[in-house]
Amino acid sequence: MTINITNHVLDYQKTEKILDQIYHTPAIELKDKFNTEVYPYLKYYLGLNETLKTMISKTFQMLVMDVDGYIIFINDDFCQQLGYQQEELLHHHYRILHAGVHYNDFYEEMWHTIRSGEVWQGDICTATKQGEMFWFRTRVIPIADQNGRYTTFIVLRTDISDVKHEDKRLIEALDDDYRKVFSQLMNLTFRVHRHKANGSYRFRMFEGKLADKLMDKLNGQGREAVENIFFTDKVAEVSRYFDQAFEGEEMHFKHHFHGLSLYTMLSPIYEDNDVIEVVGSSINITSLEKAEARVRQLAYFDTLTQLPNRTKFREDLKEAVINGEQEPFAVLYCDIDRLKYINDTLGEPIGDQVIDIIANRLIQFVEQRGVLYRYGGDEFSLIIHDSHPLVRELSEQMLLAIKQPIAIQGNEFFVTSSIGISYYGKDAFSDDELINHASIAVHYCKVNGRNSSLFYTPKMNKMYNDILLLEADIRKALQRNEFELYYQPQLNVLTGEVTGLEALIRWEHPLKGAISPATFIPLAEESGIITQIGAWVIREACHQHVRWVEAGHDPIRIAVNVSAIELQRFDFAEQIKQIIVETRMDPTYLEIEITENSVMQNTEDCIKTMHTLKEMGISLSIDDFGTGYSSFSYLKKFPIHFLKIDQSFIRSALVEPSSLEIVKAMIQLAHTFGLKVVAEGVEEEQVLKLLQDYDCDYYQGYYYSRPLPATDLEAILYRA
Repeated sequence: MTINITNHVLDYQKTEKILDQIYHTPAIELKDKFNTEVYPYLKYYLGLNETLKTMISKTFQMLVMDVDGYIIFINDDFCQQLGYQQEELLHHHYRILHAGVHYNDFYEEMWHTIRSGEVWQGDICTATKQGEMFWFRTRVIPIADQNGRYTTFIVLRTDISDVKHEDKRLIEALDDDYRKVFSQLMNLTFRVHRHKANGSYRFRMFEGKLADKLMDKLNGQGREAVENIFFTDKVAEVSRYFDQAFEGEEMHFKHHFHGLSLYTMLSPIYEDNDVIEVVGSSINITSLEKAEARVRQLAYFDTLTQLPNRTKFREDLKEAVINGEQEPFAVLYCDIDRLKYINDTLGEPIGDQVIDIIANRLIQFVEQRGVLYRYGGDEFSLIIHDSHPLVRELSEQMLLAIKQPIAIQGNEFFVTSSIGISYYGKDAFSDDELINHASIAVHYCKVNGRNSSLFYTPKMNKMYNDILLLEADIRKALQRNEFELYYQPQLNVLTGEVTGLEALIRWEHPLKGAISPATFIPLAEESGIITQIGAWVIREACHQHVRWVEAGHDPIRIAVNVSAIELQRFDFAEQIKQIIVETRMDPTYLEIEITENSVMQNTEDCIKTMHTLKEMGISLSIDDFGTGYSSFSYLKKFPIHFLKIDQSFIRSALVEPSSLEIVKAMIQLAHTFGLKVVAEGVEEEQVLKLLQDYDCDYYQGYYYSRPLPATDLEAILYRA
């Protein structure tokens, strides 16, 4: 006989003996993640009623072991008697409690028994933290997981130290005393005998708090009324268990009685090899059934967003694949970009609020078309039943919705996301393929700029593998000093004088040749090594500046790009200060370039960092302006000196009137805020003429010079 508890099946035939020994208290199967979820389950188990709770806590000391013998739960009474705190025993091997009394084969026999699915019972000597020895009557119950493997073991112990050295009769008497205590404390205890002639059943005893409750259910009628209903209501369902009990079988069954769920256990009593009566007990498991419903809710739904979770997603995906021919669908992975940095800087409660806000933004797009799931952490997954073009359109709408401003506790910031898509029948044909391909597409999005959605393509497989290999090469490149800085001059628009330089990192791979920063910088950000690369760039730029000054050249301002990840670090300003001290550079000639999007990730904290840098004498600029989503109200709060117009607007200014008007408006806006303007990507004389007409301050681009190594640049800057 099996009973389904949560998602698993517990085999009662293999635990009948122990269930009888603990007087038929209902067993509950614990889920596979015991280290995080065992305590709530035990609360359900012990929370059925105060009588049962008291009985268990006063009678047994309890611990739970995993398949390797590590303790994943232990109750307070056990810890107190042994002189330990819970944290001193949790996640330690059970050998920590050995007293050195038993030989190895003693434990080998025990493990052989329980790993085969049988209950083990015996007396074990255990040492306290102070070395004192106690003897315990021990029962070890194996619990099967959903695959039928015995991976968890519940250990119930009773202290028998005071009688261990007495004879067997006294120990058995003690065990019998415990049985009597159990019978008195159960919710309902009864004895039933069977009429020899007609086979009808009658109660000989009917006691306990549950007995009173059952009679209350019948408006105060006596025991006979309960008896009549007990044996006549659903006769075929209940009476057959009593028939089998009188044939000598121990029975366990669940039934309902006027709105209550009861779990009843029957044991035959023998005299001269004949069953003369049956002793039974019933427990009210109504609250347990409600708990099971709650457990099912927890098993399939995320507690933060109330969305279905990863487990539900995988089950639904399997079903969708089965029906895929009739109803085409796509799997989408939506990964929130850099949520980790919100958690690190503002705290996980704020991060949780961000997740909940984004969930509410996404749910509006999937109604009637599919299901949104909280896959875990900063990831959502979706199953969308729609055509290929409409799925693409939907993903773009989701990206726009996610990056709308978020205001929490006085902080306004923006987040973006990356979405990978795998379409059934086109990109994959199984649930595992759909998940894998969508995951590859997400990763591909992240290393190609984020804030985008991509359908999986077969070429991504090779690229994905290349990316993984390249991540390892980036770390080696830093160790082997393979990176180099190039410098691109910045000039006064009116006079043509070189007023500054922008330091740009370059990488010449020993085997693959030159690798673009657009390729390796996103990878460095994903792997976390960007902070080390960023520190190297700033330090190298400062060293180069000092070398030029020591060579007798006039000092010149050098601008260094900083990634969003570096800017989010709480110690970023202090790191810059240490580099300046180390290199002995004048900080007034150092400029930190911050992208528009990066400063909007965590606006208020970024502004504080920028103020600290400005107080050190460092110049600040907003790079790639116009490509992000900062508001003008924030722009005037930034303690910056320069605003750099993105090259995409500059290069199209001659052919697209809208770009020309945008450039003109941004120059006017910057001057209104008292900022100097740098135009990037100037390649033609006509563009430079336009910038002069619009009173732009500085420019850089191939029109004057492409980025050059320091030695080549010297020939331009310092020629006689």
